[in-house]
Amino acid sequence: MTNENCLAGIKCPKCGQEERFHITAVITCDVTDEGSEPTGDHFWDEKSVTQCTECGESGPLERFSAGKVLPPDPEGMNTNRAAWAGQAITTFMLATGTDREDAICDLLADIMHWCDRTGFDFNHELERGRDHYTAETLPEPEQEEEG
Repeated sequence: MTNENCLAGIKCPKCGQEERFHITAVITCDVTDEGSEPTGDHFWDEKSVTQCTECGESGPLERFSAGKVLPPDPEGMNTNRAAWAGQAITTFMLATGTDREDAICDLLADIMHWCDRTGFDFNHELERGRDHYTAETLPEPEQEEEG
């Protein structure tokens, strides 16, 4: 089946399933002491955490887009790392009311303020983060055959 609506171009990168996915969406609720009721619409985008209902593969929705090429993942952990960051960004968006387009730059600016107040050197930590990312996306060295 070729999807033409909500799942157009979406396919599990591991098993190829394209029928059904769990996608984390952001919704607004009217909350009282008695409970909550969804109000308005809900949304998700290419950064929303997505899970294949067949094999359990998970990651940002953009990873499930046909033809998307990701950097190497030698430890098999980068999908989890991206999901953790997505959860942090979603929490930040809900706490501040910022939208997806401004969330990352606003969060980074707020982390700079946090570093100012806690004695961390933001630029040093950013460089360390770049080093971690590089190490986490280096391809596995090819093994030479003995012979």
